[in-house]
Amino acid sequence: MKKASLIVAAEELVTCSPGGVIRRLDAMSDIGLVHNGAVAVIDGVIDAVGEESEILSSYETENLVRAKSAVPALVDAHTHPVFAGSRIKEYEMRANGSSYLDIMNMGGGIAGTVRNTRNASSEELLKLLLERLDRMFKCGTGTIEAKSGYGLSLDEELRELRIIKQASLIHPMDIVPTLLGAHAVPKEYASSLRNRRKYIDIVKNEMIPAAAEEGLAEFVDVFCEEGAFSISETEEIMDAAMAKGLKTRIHSEQFKSSGASLRAAAKGACSCDHLLGLSVEDIRKIRDYDTVCMFLPSSEFFLNVRNYGKMREAIDEGAAVGLATDFNAGSCLSESLPMTMSIAVIQMRIKPEEAILASTVNPACSIGRGDYAGSIERGRQADIICLGCGYRSWLYHFGVNMITDVIKKGKVYV
Repeated sequence: MKKASLIVAAEELVTCSPGGVIRRLDAMSDIGLVHNGAVAVIDGVIDAVGEESEILSSYETENLVRAKSAVPALVDAHTHPVFAGSRIKEYEMRANGSSYLDIMNMGGGIAGTVRNTRNASSEELLKLLLERLDRMFKCGTGTIEAKSGYGLSLDEELRELRIIKQASLIHPMDIVPTLLGAHAVPKEYASSLRNRRKYIDIVKNEMIPAAAEEGLAEFVDVFCEEGAFSISETEEIMDAAMAKGLKTRIHSEQFKSSGASLRAAAKGACSCDHLLGLSVEDIRKIRDYDTVCMFLPSSEFFLNVRNYGKMREAIDEGAAVGLATDFNAGSCLSESLPMTMSIAVIQMRIKPEEAILASTVNPACSIGRGDYAGSIERGRQADIICLGCGYRSWLYHFGVNMITDVIKKGKVYV
């Protein structure tokens, strides 16, 4: 009999097997459910998955964790966790009828967080980041994509990426870093088209090469939207990133249809995110690519936007889809990916099974972690969350943390 460092037994074992392959169409409903299943872990790696009776007869352990259901640790592939300051005034302004664009035009939004973040010490930013990572972890997220984007200068963007790297050496979560220097044009470069051009050149010719050479980023992201960067500017920045060996993703069509998502997919973007304006016509073309259409319904909920996007249509048409929190200072102050999943089921008419796969397998593929994250299979990292209820009840019981244990690399965190 083999010695396991950990065995997890669950009445409902949601394996999401096979992982590492983007799910589409009917495969979005196949969560690889094993009734009365168990997982044997040796040295942080899954050694076997099967029925409980089979696992318990083949392995012995002093560390047995039982759960109503167990699912792969979640993968949040769109977060902005490095920032300082509060935008609670904007929260109150929206309650009085101001829109996101209204607030941006009045000097709030991203610009306000940039000011606060630049003024914060690196020690303060690291402390805040670790606190946010703790909250994500307690909500079941085991892997995140973490963006810079609140520095908007060469030195400040690199500082944020170094803080992300420092956090990845401290926190148990896996953290995938993304350079978002093209989050907005900073105030000091916004006075003229010539100055705007100077900033774009800084992103292309200074930020991207520096981040690549120091190994601080795996991805480059661009906010392609009215008031941020145009489609042609976005493509320029994507080209500069790919020339330095970095992969790309974009914020696109958050406010209206523009065709930006399809253009980015054709250039090889790993994900296009937000997508409230994404048309069914473009969905039918994007499905020909491996680009993941990443929907962020917690942001729409937080901003009280009644349009949640066409995730249901995207699944039905065969596009690759994912869910992410969009955790950030101003438009989604929530670290809970399960809350995002519940909102998607309620507002976007997707199934709980689809929400789970959109928060595990597909986002793991989109950030290049499909080989070890997002599923419970032999040979993969033992990243598992245990629930005190069935997996359907987990999302049905929205806004409440039903997680009893988070297991990361085989270590149990209560």
